[in-house]
Amino acid sequence: MAAHGQQNDFLQRLELVQVDDCGDVRTPFPAKLLRALNNLKVVIVGSCKSLEEVFELGEPYEGSSEEKELLSSLKELNLKRLPELKCIWKGPTSHVSLQSLADLHLDSLDKMTFIFTPSLVQSLPKLESLRISECGELKYIIREEDGEREIIPESPRFPKLKTIIIEECGKLEYVFPVSVSPSLLNLEQMRIFKAHNLKQIFYSVEGDALTRDAIIKFPKLRELTISNCSFFGPKNFAAQLPSLQYLQIKGHKELGNLFAQLQVRPLYFSNIFFPF
Repeated sequence: MAAHGQQNDFLQRLELVQVDDCGDVRTPFPAKLLRALNNLKVVIVGSCKSLEEVFELGEPYEGSSEEKELLSSLKELNLKRLPELKCIWKGPTSHVSLQSLADLHLDSLDKMTFIFTPSLVQSLPKLESLRISECGELKYIIREEDGEREIIPESPRFPKLKTIIIEECGKLEYVFPVSVSPSLLNLEQMRIFKAHNLKQIFYSVEGDALTRDAIIKFPKLRELTISNCSFFGPKNFAAQLPSLQYLQIKGHKELGNLFAQLQVRPLYFSNIFFPF
C-alpha cells in the first residue's frame, strides 16, 4: 500500500512527459495512468511507429461531481512523426478540459482525420498557437459530431489565439466554422499553404447565427498567407483587416472572390505578393 501511495504521489507531481522512438507503444497514456497525472503540463511524443492514440480517456466515474477534470493542467502538446496515429483522444471527451492548453503542435501524423471534438473546443480559453503540418488525412480541425449524443450549448471560442499555421494538409477543406470568427480578436498570424483541397477558411454550419451579410473584424491580424483557396468565408462574409501588413497569395487562378471578402486598404500594406 505504501509503495502504491508513493507511486501516486510521484505521478501527481509529474509535469513533463516525453516519449520518443518507442516502437511498440500504442497508447502512452492509458486511462488509469491519465487519471493520476493531475499536474501534467507538457507532453511531447515523437517517432513512435506503432502508436495509435495518445490519451485513452475511459469513462467518467459514475456519480462523480467532478466534471472536465482530465488534462486540465496541460499547457503544451507536441506530437510528431506518428505514422499510425488515428486520434489524439480515444473515448468520451465530456470529462476532459483543455483549459490551460496554450501551444498545440502537430507534425507528420499520417492517419489522423480530426483534431478536436465539439465538446473539447468548449474548453480552450488559453490556446495561443495552433501549428499543423504534413497531416495528409486531416479533414477537420473540429469534427462536426461528437459521437456522444451530447448537446453543445455554445459556439467554439479561441479568445487568446495568436497564430494559426497549417501546411501540407492535402485533404483539409475548411478550417473553422464561421461562428468562431468573432472570437479571434487576438489573431496576429494566419498561414495556410499547400492545402490543395481547401475551399474556404471559415464555413457555415446549420444553426450558425452569422449567416446574413456578416462583417467580422480581425483587429490584430498582421500576416495572412493563403494558397489554393477561392473564398475566405461564406459568400456573404466579409473580413475587416485594419492591421494587415503582409499578404501572400499562392496558387490562385482567379482572385476576385477572395479580394471581395477582404476589406483592406492598400496603404496598410508593407508587403504583398502574388506568386503563381
